[in-house]
Amino acid sequence: MMIPGTTSLLGRIREGGSQADWKAFVARYWRVIFGYARRHGLSDADAEDFTQDVLIELTRILPEFEYKKQHGVFHSYLRTITRRRLIDRMRSSNRQVSSSILPEPESIESEQWWETEWRRAILRQCLDEAATAVEPKTFQAFQLLVINGWNPKQVAEFLELSIDSVYQAKVRVSKHARMVLDRIHCEEEL
Repeated sequence: MMIPGTTSLLGRIREGGSQADWKAFVARYWRVIFGYARRHGLSDADAEDFTQDVLIELTRILPEFEYKKQHGVFHSYLRTITRRRLIDRMRSSNRQVSSSILPEPESIESEQWWETEWRRAILRQCLDEAATAVEPKTFQAFQLLVINGWNPKQVAEFLELSIDSVYQAKVRVSKHARMVLDRIHCEEEL
């Protein structure tokens, strides 16, 4: 049952969530979980399995999850769950676990890595959504200019656009990406 007016992705998921809500949830968080597992020594295949395990666990936890602002944003909570699950997995694998790959409790380095990966994942999501909101050539111009670092004249010549169109592409894609980012921040805080 959905609560009328629930706009937060976490709120919608907590109330049952649609398939689209769950797809958005997975798209937002899987890269960070997977990257965390790889950083701590899991192979790609094991990291994929681990990521699925964490996401499955979240399907059980989230219906009961209650956001408490004093405990921080959701991705901090997710980090704690991911870390605990990885320690459990490593301990139960009957293999020698190097202390250098075992997740540290709450080290500054580990928190910084998580925050950096979180920002990268959100940036990817913002750009992925912006790419679907504009014409392919518009996104390509943005990508060449902003991501690949081409100068506007090179982009214009390569795509057979005016320099003004290249700058307009940058503005359009940036605007869409910013709207997605604002939505994500709102959803994390609600």
